[in-house]
Amino acid sequence: MHWIHSLRRAGADAGLLALALVAWAPSSAQAADAAPAPAAAAGKTVVATGPAGDITEAQLEATVEALVPQKDRVLFWGVKDNVIRFVRSLGAQQAIAARAEQAGLRPADAAAQGLKRQQELVKAYLDQQGQAAVPDTAALERYALSEYRAHPERYAVPAQVRVRHIVLPLAKDGSDDAAVKARAEKLLAELRGGADFAALAKAQSADAASAQQGGEMPWFARGQMPAELEAAAFALKQPGALSEPVKTPSGYQIIELLETRAQRELSFDEVRPTLEKEARDRLESTERGRLWTDEQDKVKIDDDALQGLMYRNAAAAQR
Repeated sequence: MHWIHSLRRAGADAGLLALALVAWAPSSAQAADAAPAPAAAAGKTVVATGPAGDITEAQLEATVEALVPQKDRVLFWGVKDNVIRFVRSLGAQQAIAARAEQAGLRPADAAAQGLKRQQELVKAYLDQQGQAAVPDTAALERYALSEYRAHPERYAVPAQVRVRHIVLPLAKDGSDDAAVKARAEKLLAELRGGADFAALAKAQSADAASAQQGGEMPWFARGQMPAELEAAAFALKQPGALSEPVKTPSGYQIIELLETRAQRELSFDEVRPTLEKEARDRLESTERGRLWTDEQDKVKIDDDALQGLMYRNAAAAQR
């Protein structure tokens, strides 16, 4: 059961790292501001070494050109943290793509070349390894049951009501309040006298969406509707009961109770599929993230070479 403890420590979601080369994001780190010595052999200089081999200036520049928009390159090349994250991600992608090839995996798009091929191989490999990290069905069920018992409050379904209503709107300045209220009281008297609620809603209600359904609204719990509407709806106890005219932000409303649902607890059988899927997704995501981070950490940066490349490209991007 050690995997359960690992899963809980991982939190709600370890986060799916980019299956392609991760997108760079602007960093608050200071930009490089000193010009290092020029590279001895532009393009061939190694700026980093990863599990799959060296990353040269030319490789890095080509990848940046493919993935970083022209308008963003000054900022990209000017902030060292951006470039380091990018280089480590490139090294991780190359290493995992090589592992995928060795494992006999193939890209989903057989015609894919270059970066796209690498990205598809990375996705295939991480998906495979993520799925392999998931325990058997019995273990997932045990985890789901432990979560269900540990957090019963998460599986409480609040009381709900289903009503239909007639909405009589007010002028923005409220100048017709008395007249609209009197009209609502007249309609209420008609309803209590046996008038058809659905017919009156279709003919009189300003809520066009519900009016077409005879005034019917979907099920709702407390906290989902205007407070005045909720208070009136939940105060009705028997199906068919009518409220007095209720003033709400929409105007005056007449409400009829159709059905109620008492608060209840979802059974384990009802939530088990969701809990098992959450566990499976989390374990897969955690394993993918672990593999990706492990490969990033293996990339060794040549600081001097990278600094020189950054300076030249930042200057070129400003021209």
